[in-house]
Amino acid sequence: MHRGKGSRALQAYDGVSYARLPPYRRTMSSRRKADLGKVLGTRQASIVEYLWAHGPQSVSELHRGLSEREDLAYTTVFTELTRMLKKGLVAKGNDGGSHLDVRYRAAVTREDVVARIVAQTLGGLISAHGPAAVHGFVDAVANDGAALAELRRLLHDRSRKRR
Repeated sequence: MHRGKGSRALQAYDGVSYARLPPYRRTMSSRRKADLGKVLGTRQASIVEYLWAHGPQSVSELHRGLSEREDLAYTTVFTELTRMLKKGLVAKGNDGGSHLDVRYRAAVTREDVVARIVAQTLGGLISAHGPAAVHGFVDAVANDGAALAELRRLLHDRSRKRR
């Protein structure tokens, strides 16, 4: 899921680079965070949101930053990071060589998380309901010109790759 250096690694939902946003706009709206929390869980959503906004962090830096908003134990942050590492949501690096220098970063973008959620959801619906699910998806995007144009572009790109 992680893309290379030239990727849109810090993209907002509206396509604006988070690096270009002022700090006060680098956090998700409560609605978007709630939606992400439904999928990842509220703690993991808070952690990945913090990493998206602030870049790589040590466990103690992340704990300190998250504790400004909610009461979390250091061990809770560490446990969640371990779970997220197994899921591929975060990656860890060790620049200094000591275990104290371990820093965690988001290994996925918002776009990746949303794409994964939608693919799993639609895949399950298509497996269970076949063409009816496909028709429902098409009906959902049919009245949104931008979504329809993106769907056409993606279908065109995928069909070219298969040739």
